[in-house]
Amino acid sequence: MAEVKLIREGKTEFFVPSSLELKKEGPGKKGKFGFYNPAMAESRDISVAVVQAMLNESNRELRVLDGLSSVGARGLRIANEARGEFKVILNDWDERAIEIARKSIEHNNLRNVETRCENLNVLLCKEKFNYIDIDPFGSPVPYVSMAVRSILPGGILAFTATDTATLCGVYRKTCLRRYNAESLRTWAMHEIGLRILIGYIIKEGARFERALYPILSYSRNYYMRVYFRVKNGARRADKLLENISVTKALDFNFKPREVGPLWLGELHDRDFLLSVKRAAKEVELSNRKEVGKLLDRCLEETGMPPFFYDIDALSSYFRKSPPKISRMMRLLEKEGFRVSRTHFRDTSFKTDAPLDEVMKAFRDLTI
Repeated sequence: MAEVKLIREGKTEFFVPSSLELKKEGPGKKGKFGFYNPAMAESRDISVAVVQAMLNESNRELRVLDGLSSVGARGLRIANEARGEFKVILNDWDERAIEIARKSIEHNNLRNVETRCENLNVLLCKEKFNYIDIDPFGSPVPYVSMAVRSILPGGILAFTATDTATLCGVYRKTCLRRYNAESLRTWAMHEIGLRILIGYIIKEGARFERALYPILSYSRNYYMRVYFRVKNGARRADKLLENISVTKALDFNFKPREVGPLWLGELHDRDFLLSVKRAAKEVELSNRKEVGKLLDRCLEETGMPPFFYDIDALSSYFRKSPPKISRMMRLLEKEGFRVSRTHFRDTSFKTDAPLDEVMKAFRDLTI
C-alpha cells in the first residue's frame, strides 16, 4: 500500500494518500490513485444530514451506495456519523483506493460498511439501493441511466456535476452534445446550468417510467449538486416532463435569449429541507454555519420563479454604484411583488416583478 496520512472531517478519521495536495478551495486534482478534496466537506456534511433524514423517516434497514468512493470520505462519514439501521457500500474500480478505504474502515471499527471494486454501471446492474450517491470527475451523464434503474422506489438519488463550464455556457457545443440543451453565460448561469442538469436527469428517469422529484438542488462555484426522490409510474413521470421546456433568460445586456430545454419547476421540496435541517442538528458537521446558511437560503427561494436578478449586473448595465440589496428588495415588496434572497449569489434576489419594474426600482434608488 502507498504511504497514507490520517485526517479528520466531521467526527470521522480516515486515511488519504500522503502525496495528495489538500486544497481548501477549488475542484482539486485527481492523483495517480485515491482522491480526496477538502473543499467538498460541505457537500459531504449535507450527505450525512440527508441520509440521517432518510433514517429518521424509515422503519427498515437502508442500503447506501457511495458509487465512486475513491478513498471513501463520503461513505465513511455517513457510516460513522449517521444513526439508524443501514449499510454503506463503498465502490471504486481503483483497487489501491479501496485498499485505503478498507484501512479506514478498520481504523473506525465500522461494522456497517462493505467494499466493492467494480465498474459502477456493472454494480448498478447487479444490486439495488435506497440511497445512491454519485460524485464523479466531470459529468454524471455516464451513470444516470443505470442509477435510475438501480434505485429502490421511494429512494434518493444524489449526483454531483463538476463540468460547470459546460453547464454555464462556456462550452455551448459540449452542453448541446452532452445534455441536449442550450446554455448561456450570464449572471444567472449557475441556475440555468443547474436546471439543465435537473431536466436531463428527469428525462432519463422518465425513459424508465420513473419520476424523479428534485428535493434539494444547489450550485457552488465549481460544482452542482442535485438530490431526487424517486417514485415509480409513467403518469408521474409524464407530469414532471410538463415542467421541462425551452425558455428565455436575460444576457448581460438584459436581452432575452433562449435556453434549455431545462427544468422550470421547484429546485427544492420544502418539507424535505425542513427534515434535513432537523437532521443536521443531530450530526456533527464540519461546516455547520455554511450548511445552515445554504439550507436557509434554499428554503427562502422555494415558491419563487426561475432565475434571479443581480445587483452588480444591474449596476454594470446602468453604470451606477449598486444600492444595498435590502433596499432594493424592500422597494419591490412595497410595490406588491414577492422577493427573496437566493443561494446562488449573495448579491442576487428572486422576484415575480417584471423586468421593467426591477429596472425602475433600481433607477429610483440610484438617482
